[in-house]
Formats: sequence, structure tokens, C-alpha cells
Amino acid sequence: MGNEPKEFKRSYMHPTRRKLADMVYTGEYDKDIKVGYTTATDKKEIKRKIGEKWEDDKYIYEQKDGYVTKAGKNTEVFTDLRKWLQEQTKCKSETCKTGRPSQKDKKLIIKTGYCINCLAEIETEVRHKGVWQEYQNYRIWTRMILDGKKKLEDLHEAYTNLKQEYEYVNSDGKPDTWTLDRPVEEVKKEMWDFIQIGEKEVTELETKRETVFQKLKDSQVDKYL
Repeated sequence: MGNEPKEFKRSYMHPTRRKLADMVYTGEYDKDIKVGYTTATDKKEIKRKIGEKWEDDKYIYEQKDGYVTKAGKNTEVFTDLRKWLQEQTKCKSETCKTGRPSQKDKKLIIKTGYCINCLAEIETEVRHKGVWQEYQNYRIWTRMILDGKKKLEDLHEAYTNLKQEYEYVNSDGKPDTWTLDRPVEEVKKEMWDFIQIGEKEVTELETKRETVFQKLKDSQVDKYL
């Protein structure tokens, strides 16, 4: 009596092992379907295909071949950020031979797009084609245009938000007010006139830059800009 085998109860099996047992018994097996779980606390059995992704409040899960990966929701953002930062210090030249860019190379790449050696080769070609001044002007005017547009954007925002009186809280927690010493409309008119002058100057720079760009294009050095 003591040697008789105990009755095996299928319901005691872990869901994953029960699924595998069914596959062996029936002979039906789909290699792209795995058994996974939605979260560590939710034990509801779900069939997922390899490569399928799902998420909860904190993590993103992905079904792999026989296992599930878990990553924080910011992982892809950090990956893209690292990739972007690496691209900022990568020379744009398709024929660049600088294996490991130095710190000076990286600073120059951020500023011009090219490492020291490649930029030297480019500038030699530009000088040889007789468009060095146009090349220099194009780069200088481009920086001036970008800086000017950024300042104009800030001025537009300041103009829109300008008020006669401002309320704020002191370091001791008490409220206080600050009032313009002149009428707000008078100050806004001066700001608007200044904005108009700035926009005119930026437009003039863009026109001049387009003129030298055509010369650089005719000399086939526009690809380095």
C-alpha cells in the first residue's frame, strides 16, 4: 500500500510547464508564441509573439525568444540622446581619416562640422578656387542670422508679456509689486521699433548670404557648408 504512486494533479503545475506539457502531448507547437505575464503581480497567462512590446506605469516589456526583457520608459530617450551627442562630435566628411578625434577636434566639429584635418583640406580647396572671402562671409553671416533670430524671438516674447505692473513674492514669503517707471504702451512702442529694425537687418543679411552662396555653389564648395 505504501508504494502506490500518488495521483498527479495537473492543476498544481506551473502555467508555463502546463503549456509545455500540452505542446508535447498534442504535438502542436508555434515557435513564435511564448508564455509571458503582464506584470509581476498579475499572473494572468497571456500568449505573446516574439518582438511584441507592452508596458505598465514604469516599464516597457518586450517578448524575446524564451524570455522577457524589462526597461525603464526613459531608456529609449537616453539612447537617442547618447546617439545625438555622438553625432555632434562626428566629422561630416565622408573621407575623414581621423580615427580618434581629440578634444580640439570635437570642439571644432561642434563649431564647423569637421575635424582639424578635414577642415584644413576643405579650406585649402576653397582658397584654391578663389572663393575664400565668400566662404568666410557665408559662415559669419549664418551665425549672425541665427543669433539675431534667437534674440528677436526673445524680444517678441518679452513684448507680448510686457505689463505695467508685476506681482512677485519676496524671499520672506510676502507678496510685492513692481511697476514700470513709464507707461507700458510707450515702452512697447520702443520695443516694437527695435524689433522692426532687427528683422530688417536679418533680412538684409539673408539676402547677402544668398548672393555669396550662389558663388560657392558655382565653385562646387557649397557641399562643405
